[in-house]
Amino acid sequence: MAGENRFGKVRRATLVWAAALACIAPAQAREDEFIMDTDGIGKSNNGVVTSDQFLELGVPTPNALRMEGEQSMRIGNLDRALTVLQRSVEMSPLDIDGRIMYAEALEKKLLKQRKRDPKLYNFVVKQWLYVAKKSEFADQSMQGVNHLQGLTGTRPGRWEKEKKFLSRVLVPEDAHVKIGAPKRKSQDM
Repeated sequence: MAGENRFGKVRRATLVWAAALACIAPAQAREDEFIMDTDGIGKSNNGVVTSDQFLELGVPTPNALRMEGEQSMRIGNLDRALTVLQRSVEMSPLDIDGRIMYAEALEKKLLKQRKRDPKLYNFVVKQWLYVAKKSEFADQSMQGVNHLQGLTGTRPGRWEKEKKFLSRVLVPEDAHVKIGAPKRKSQDM
């Protein structure tokens, strides 16, 4: 009987407390409704939310910049993606995920060009080589190798040094760039 009495008091106190919250909660919910309802906020670009404030406000983190760059690439704003991804790589040069996103954006820019810029081509090759050689994970390394294969027509050798591979595949800055074609040795030799 004493146990029932104690639980009865707790039950009654709980019911009183719940009733008090029920009276207060609707008024509170109406006041704070604007916090939870984000249906119309930031939907100016066909429902895509862009946050140009990452660079202007505060100190952005490399991860936030990488996400901003990924979003910009997704909506087709390649120049914006390159800007924020470059900043992300500068802030965190050992972050392979950021470097992969940056190399993808650079490669997209290169492939959009009619007359391909040899400086940009060489820079993209160096970025993918860095990803291929310095990645901790095999999938990231293979991603770098596959992109190198697509760009240069060849892969780095298993024990080949970076300098030797780059001497094979980089083009002079005044030459015409042909994507995916392996460099052929001249017949003069």
